Formats: sequence, C-alpha cells, structure tokens
Amino acid sequence: MSGLKKLDKQGVQILYFDSALRFCPSVPVDYTEDKHHMAKIGLFYGSSTGNTEYVAYEMKAEFDKRDPSLVEVFNIGSTSIEQFLQFDYLILGIPTWNTGQLQDDWEFFLPKLAGANMSGKRVAIFGLGDQNGYGFNFLDAVGMLADEVMKLGAQLWGLWPTSNYEFEESLAQVEDHFLSLGVDQEGQSEKTPARIAEWVNQVIEEFEVLENQPA
Repeated sequence: MSGLKKLDKQGVQILYFDSALRFCPSVPVDYTEDKHHMAKIGLFYGSSTGNTEYVAYEMKAEFDKRDPSLVEVFNIGSTSIEQFLQFDYLILGIPTWNTGQLQDDWEFFLPKLAGANMSGKRVAIFGLGDQNGYGFNFLDAVGMLADEVMKLGAQLWGLWPTSNYEFEESLAQVEDHFLSLGVDQEGQSEKTPARIAEWVNQVIEEFEVLENQPA
C-alpha cells in the first residue's frame, strides 16, 4: 500500500492515505515536536451499557504493562474541552448505536469542539459494534468521529485490518482497513484481549511516546 491516494470521504474532505497507515488532513500540518519525547496519552470513551468502558480500562491495563504513567482515562460525558485539548496524543473510544448513530455522550460533546485547533495532535480510535446484528452499520460511529477530528486538523493513526470480520458495510472502512480498532463484544468477545494487546503495541509505536523507542 505505497504512495498516496486521494480520497473523497462522503464529500466531507479530501484525505491522503499513505503507506504508514494513517490519515492526514489535506491542509498542511505544522508538526515539529520531538518524536521521542515522553508524552502522556488521554484516553476518552463514551459508554452507555458499560462495554466501551470495560474495553477502555482493559486497554489502560495493557498500556500500563509498558508504562503505568502513559495513559489517563476519562469518560467523555464528564470531560471539558480544556481537558480534551490538553493532550497531544488521544485515544477515543466510541460504540455505534442502533443503525449507525453516535453514542449519546459523544453526540453531545462533538459540537463543543467546533472551531478547535487539533493540528499536530495524533488520534487513534477504537470502536465497538455488532457485526452480526448490525452488519450494514458496523463501526459507523467511528467514521463519523474520525471525520470530525480530521476536519479540525488531527492526524489519524491506529488503522486496523478488516480481515477476520464479517459485515456488509461500514463508514469506518477505507479499502482493507478500518479507521480504528474494531471490537465486537457481542459476537467475537473471545478475540478482544488479543486485539487490544496487538493494537496497543501498534499505537505505542505509531505515537512514538516511549523513551528509548526505536526510530
């Protein structure tokens, strides 16, 4: 998957997909930070039934194996814009509700971000969905959330292969990858621990947030 491809995602913006498995806004980003500077990650989740909260804390435990001070966890329902924007590295957790709807806490929070500057921030998303029950809307909320943060200038990392999933359509899919880690606690809960572990290692490498991390 080499080179750059010009993609028009739902008429919202033109994005470029590169071989590093990330999305970048079409507007140039001034990104000058020290790549190997130890940075803290803010993990923000929205959860109505507890499933996304559970995955968020399982993910935190996986990060803690590498560095217990690396990640702070926040419920987006009780988060201020100032808390959210203080992080240069963000992990966002969102479930898809009904036939492709945002979780209610995220739906309330996202309008508050209007006009914010997220240029230079690195964002990775994990999404929860039910591919058997809602196969035509699997992880749709991820696609909506990704669009919003990229419109504000953020870089999207943590893309995840669509293999080993069975679904019909998804707003989170671009070619053979999701714009996030895909978690299905309804139909594939046995795969969740291994998926979390692999994705956490991937995000740590892509965010470059550990000292003495190989270039």
